[in-house]
Amino acid sequence: MRAQEAGRRAVAVRRRLMFAGFAAALALVTAGCSNDVAGEPRGVNIGPLTTAEATSQALTDFAEAAAVRYTGSLVAADGAELTVDLTATLTGEVSGGITIDALPATVLYVGKTLYLKANTNFWSGMVARFGVTSGDGSALANRWVKLPTSLIGVEFGEIFTPDVVAQTAGKVTKQTADLGLRHNAEESIAGVDAYAIEVDGGTVYFATTQPHGVLRFDLDKLGSGENTAVTSALLDVTDVSPNVVAIYQSLNKAAAGLGTAVDALTGIQQGAHRFDKCGAPSCTLIVDIKNTAKSAVRVHLRANWTGDGTKLGGCESKIGPVAPGASSKISCRITSAQWKSFYQKANSVPGTHPYGAQWSALVLAEPPDVADLKTWAAAKPAAADDHKTDGTHAVYEISASGTPWKYGVVPNRYWRDHANDQRRACMADSRSACTVSRVTVADDPVSAHALATKLIADYVSEHDGCPAGQWVSCTK
Repeated sequence: MRAQEAGRRAVAVRRRLMFAGFAAALALVTAGCSNDVAGEPRGVNIGPLTTAEATSQALTDFAEAAAVRYTGSLVAADGAELTVDLTATLTGEVSGGITIDALPATVLYVGKTLYLKANTNFWSGMVARFGVTSGDGSALANRWVKLPTSLIGVEFGEIFTPDVVAQTAGKVTKQTADLGLRHNAEESIAGVDAYAIEVDGGTVYFATTQPHGVLRFDLDKLGSGENTAVTSALLDVTDVSPNVVAIYQSLNKAAAGLGTAVDALTGIQQGAHRFDKCGAPSCTLIVDIKNTAKSAVRVHLRANWTGDGTKLGGCESKIGPVAPGASSKISCRITSAQWKSFYQKANSVPGTHPYGAQWSALVLAEPPDVADLKTWAAAKPAAADDHKTDGTHAVYEISASGTPWKYGVVPNRYWRDHANDQRRACMADSRSACTVSRVTVADDPVSAHALATKLIADYVSEHDGCPAGQWVSCTK
């Protein structure tokens, strides 16, 4: 009997030792076993994350976002104070609103090119600063204008990309790095309790509750360009990844309207103007121009007409390319109902009936390369196929005891190391063994994120809540 009992005990010990070996391979099992000391094997509990570990996981989650909304303030490279309300994608597109020294403008950054749209007051206030070529700036009002990012002092396509922001924040610098999160100061960000953690780049604020989603960055400097790096960046952040396809559709639609965007830094010489063939149906404005640039340009004419002090409507046209040094003419014709009514009145009511047009002839900007935008705007969720290994972006899953703990999207070339680095957070949270797997590999980042969003939505539908470790596409 004792021999049988000893045999069973030996088997039990061997089983424990085999599990202990499995735990060592995982490195972070919450309740593993140890045989370092003589006697019966005992459980080893994995404690909560340290401040450094929790901050690293929060920034890892943020860097994976497909799209983020930023609201806050910063100081441009030239010292101008900006406020921002912008949405940025993982591929570097940016759209939304800014103010520069309290003057508002709309921003569109696509095809690695910056465009601004603003009213007359903005351009009148910015003419000297930007050095544009259109007089007092009124000709630029309410139209897209291409400008170098160096003139604004902000590299929009770089500094708002989620992974760049996370990298800029850097690692924890405080003495609490190796201590638990409870040792850090707490604040309230938009009504959410948050830890304030000092990092290499400034301070990062993330929620006190799992999964510790980032709420705010307060960074000393953001960006690498000498003329485009910003300082004092105080930015509240919101994950908008679930809307990523709609965001790209909106960007693609906006980009399609850049056909008449002007290049304010390239000028043409505008000469005499005259009216021609003005009658009941229409009236034509003709403007003489000369291309003084060193390359061929396309030119856009826009005119706003008045008669008897009343607005009659407008007309516009474009010509080109006009060769360097060449002279040409550009014209547009008004055919509005208001013009026809004015002309009838002028011919039936005695007296003088003055009419005219306020016009501008500006160089058109070359359209940006937005072929990728069209592809991403039409993206569908990638198919879940764990046998597919070729493509650019991997969709991965981290599971705790077989239950999804988090879904993520990263470049395929390093997905496994990236996912494995997060197992410590999974195990500390779930107190169980955590595994990683690749769901599929997509041919573009947007279809990958679309699949991840679908998987998360399916999980929420089934479990009435997000996966425990999910921040992207499931902000808590």
